[in-house]
Parts: sequence; C-alpha cells; structure tokens
Amino acid sequence: MLSLALVEEIRRLLVEGQLSHRKIAAKLSVSRGTVGAIASGRRGMFGHEPDADGLSLNSQSALAERCPTCGARVYKPCLLCRSREYKRRQERLAELISSEDGNRLKVA
Repeated sequence: MLSLALVEEIRRLLVEGQLSHRKIAAKLSVSRGTVGAIASGRRGMFGHEPDADGLSLNSQSALAERCPTCGARVYKPCLLCRSREYKRRQERLAELISSEDGNRLKVA
C-alpha cells in the first residue's frame, strides 16, 4: 500500500501538469496505472501513515541486505541459506541410511 504522503505527491504533480503520467510514475517509483487511477479518480486519496518510529510499512525493503553466504537480497536471517542447508542435511541423512542398510546386507 502506498503511503499517504506519496499519494498526495502524485496528486500534486498531476495538478501542476508539468510531467506526464509516465514521468511521474518513474520519478516516484510507482506504476503508471496507479498514477492514471489517481488522475481519473478511480483510486481514492488514501494511504497508510508511517509508524511511530518513522518507518512506513513498505520501508522494510530498505532493510533488506545481501546475504554473505549466497549473495541473495534477503531479510536476515537468510531463509534461502537455511532451506538449502536443511536440504543438504536431509540428503546426507538419506545417504547415511542407505549406506548403513548396504552394510547390514553385506554382514548378514
């Protein structure tokens, strides 16, 4: 959801009439459809307010960082690395079980 300040900025730029919908969308990193919906009145002038600490709900993307292990852009801890490690452990466990079963057959 867009912040209320962003919706108001889109509306202000539309009223000024200096920029096209495409340029407004590119400048504010929103879709052209959003700008068009605000311009035509299909989208109301609503949005969310920032939290008490000043961060908006969508500002979490600014906190995402590169995982030092896999290089993916993630929120810490890296669930991608954790799931890959889990898969490796399951494969190793399956190999151990199959090798133990093979040893038991040879002994008998």
